[in-house]
Amino acid sequence: MSAIQQEATDLAARVYQAFMRDVLEAHVLKDRVGQLSDKKNKQIDAEREIDARVLRLMSISGKGGTAADPELGQRYAESTNVTLLDHLLSVVRGAVTFAALDVLGSNPDADHDALSEQLRVLAAIAFVHDLDKDLQLKRDAALLLEQVAERWSRYGLDLFVGEECRLAPDQVRYLIEQAETSQAHRSPPSIYPPRRIEQLMKYVALADKLDGLWLKDGVDAVLERLRTDGSLSTDLLRDWAIVDLFDPHHPFLMDELQREISAKCSPVPPLIEVHQDGRLLMLIPADRADEIKVRAIKATCSFLSRKLFGMRINISNRGTPEILDSAPTHESLIEFLASTDFPDRDLGRLFLVKATLANAEITQQLDALLGDIGLGPTWPPAAGQTLTPYPLPSVLSEDAQLNLRKAGHLALLLSHKQVKELPDYAHREQLAVETVGQERPKWVEAIMDSASRRAFTALWAMRKAVDDTEIDGRIWGPEGLLKRWLEGEEGRRGLRDNIEGSGDDIVDAVSRHFIDRLGATPTGNTEDGPNRCIFTDFPVSNKATFASADKLYEVKKSAFSGRDGRLESIESALGETHISPVSYAEHRLRTFVHASVVGKPDGIPTLLSSPSTTGLFAALTLNNDRTLGALSIYDLAREQPAKGLVYQGIDIYRHRYRVARFERIQDRTEDQVDQLRLLLRAALRIGRPIHLFRGLPTPEKAFFAFDAMPRRLADLIGGSRLRIEQLPEALQRLETAQLILGTNGLGFEVFDRYARAETRLGATCLSWAQLHDASKDGQPDRGARFRREFEQLIKENDMSEIEAPLVALGRAAARIQQRPRWDASANEELLTFNLSLETAINVWKLRQRDGESLTMAIAGELETNLARKHKIAAAANRDGEKLQEAFLAFARRFVEDVWFGVLNGRPPAQANRRVLASIYRMSFLTAPRPKVDADQSTTTD
Repeated sequence: MSAIQQEATDLAARVYQAFMRDVLEAHVLKDRVGQLSDKKNKQIDAEREIDARVLRLMSISGKGGTAADPELGQRYAESTNVTLLDHLLSVVRGAVTFAALDVLGSNPDADHDALSEQLRVLAAIAFVHDLDKDLQLKRDAALLLEQVAERWSRYGLDLFVGEECRLAPDQVRYLIEQAETSQAHRSPPSIYPPRRIEQLMKYVALADKLDGLWLKDGVDAVLERLRTDGSLSTDLLRDWAIVDLFDPHHPFLMDELQREISAKCSPVPPLIEVHQDGRLLMLIPADRADEIKVRAIKATCSFLSRKLFGMRINISNRGTPEILDSAPTHESLIEFLASTDFPDRDLGRLFLVKATLANAEITQQLDALLGDIGLGPTWPPAAGQTLTPYPLPSVLSEDAQLNLRKAGHLALLLSHKQVKELPDYAHREQLAVETVGQERPKWVEAIMDSASRRAFTALWAMRKAVDDTEIDGRIWGPEGLLKRWLEGEEGRRGLRDNIEGSGDDIVDAVSRHFIDRLGATPTGNTEDGPNRCIFTDFPVSNKATFASADKLYEVKKSAFSGRDGRLESIESALGETHISPVSYAEHRLRTFVHASVVGKPDGIPTLLSSPSTTGLFAALTLNNDRTLGALSIYDLAREQPAKGLVYQGIDIYRHRYRVARFERIQDRTEDQVDQLRLLLRAALRIGRPIHLFRGLPTPEKAFFAFDAMPRRLADLIGGSRLRIEQLPEALQRLETAQLILGTNGLGFEVFDRYARAETRLGATCLSWAQLHDASKDGQPDRGARFRREFEQLIKENDMSEIEAPLVALGRAAARIQQRPRWDASANEELLTFNLSLETAINVWKLRQRDGESLTMAIAGELETNLARKHKIAAAANRDGEKLQEAFLAFARRFVEDVWFGVLNGRPPAQANRRVLASIYRMSFLTAPRPKVDADQSTTTD
């Protein structure tokens, strides 16, 4: 049966790979949100930039979206929010895989070529089964044949199914309705599609139902549906075992375990596999579940042993090397130094010398000594106290690299950290020179810094050995000096006897941890001791600590913390941080992964969850790379290949990625705004949810969630949990906030007003006014986004009780004051407002507090000044109303709504006046006017 399963899975994989190539890459990848400028198109054509717009099918919710109807919105909120593209591809994979396994499982002799053609049609129908969502139609709305034909062609599905299986639009619509069982037979076609094709629609219906159940109710609902569903002809796909592992402290280890479990499920991939919100959930074949878990844990630990806990060489900033983790033999050390496991950068650092020695004299001497074998020095720019003459050994010739590694072997043991099993530094240096049997060059002897002198001595000895095989044998040979130092001689201990190979114990602890957790042990902790792990708070022994050379990712040793089980004396010079073996392995793994990431470490990262897989049979065609790719939020924002890694759009469907696992939430508000903007862009660009947690994670169904988002930022973007359709508006708000924070004269105070809904309109107007005034002085006009937001807020009537009267007053002012020219001063644009307010204040000072007196005074002042300044608006603005009546109407509105309503009958403070004036000004300048008035002056914007 396993052979049949392999054939079926391979067939499904080939069809899905063809679908990815011919449909997703060729067509869907080009269907994006928004338009590109001509300049941008030219840059893309020249391959200097990529198209970073959001894929249209990633901008629509496939499940768990939003709705204006509260009842419908509540129902949607019960499901995990995924993109329409993720849902469609999940149904495609599910339908194709179920069909291949079920058909060949019940009929192994079925024609594979014919089945392959049928599976292509099945994949195409599965991809358009939610065409109503794609077209943004109401649920169960009838599909027009023109709409079906357009999408069938747009996605290249007509080409994908081929001429042999060509379908008419009414046949496609009929098959979609067959897959959506509630609509079956609603629209019969003129000619029915082949029955063998129609019968396959049950697999689309099954896959669609299972994906919906998984996203709403979880794996138990999926298993229950499989047990009772009548679509499957065999029982092969009904029995699945649950892998449920909650371990939020060790997400990198969980990634590796997930990948290995998925690989060991072959030939049938897991029905579901997702690592999200600190929990790994998988459905694996029940008949082999125990075997799969055991093999996966073993493979994970084997990976850790090879990549993390084999031998490594740590080189301090002063150039002192140290062999760690594994006690090598002479032969295995030679092999390690010659292998790619020894980083190129570390090879060069074995020859660190004082930066002052990188001078013309030493360079000339090194050239004379080593130039003929390709090892003339190439000093890097001075950047510290020490430099290496070989910063990039990989650029050297192959022979030169071999010789440099041989010199590195000697330099390693000559300058290895002092331990009692080794002679002291001076004695080692003397022994090396005696073993060569010649005098060192005088320029080497003259070097006063002993560490630098030893580095040059190693290079000199290697050069002598190149010409003399006896010297080579005495130092590097099977019984040479280096072997004696490393392994000892005549019963004496060597360096290797001092090296503790603790890696095996760490890996064993990881193995026990996963075995316990997969066996449902409550804690999985087998340690005991008086101290506590700094991450998990599990009891650990006194030995459960680490050294700086262990290079745990951003974990620092500390002598004083105030925590139980930690050293408490602030006078202590000792550092002690306790960490459990599993957490030790986790942070070593983070260091290993970060080595391939562009960017500097930035402290312990915020726990960020974004699944590398989602949907049914997600691993069907995933590349099982030995190292998961890493994408930072900057990688997901980058658009120019020349500046680093760029994400093209659908790589997430071919490879497993760790997304933004090294990001730490910043401290400054400005940085938080920018980081949040990048996170939202990353979520849209990769099409996968992003959840951030400051504490232990909890299950989140929203597309973006941040459990400890600063309140102002949550107010700004509409909450700490957002669905897909809410992200574009949130991004606009963040970009606007960035502009406010980065503009002199606005800054945090205006940002704070903009973040709050009740004062947002005022902040928008303040910002626009300042940028509008700056544009009159020749600066670029950056106020357009504030103009658009103002109009949107007015349209949605999103104004406070203080803001609304000022907006209405500005509109009313357009009936009496002529629209100013674009280059008019702020005083002219605020003329009517200022006249009204100053008159009211002067009358108030005279203790005339009744509304009628204020109204008449303001109306008279407006009539006098607007006429004198020739600023009265054209009669067409007043709809037949007389001018004096218009002045009185405006004055009455000001007195009743603004003076007594907003200001409570008292003069405003200067800061408040600035806000009120900005709202009025923007409303006045953007008020709609008849063409006759607009012709009198140039428009403001």
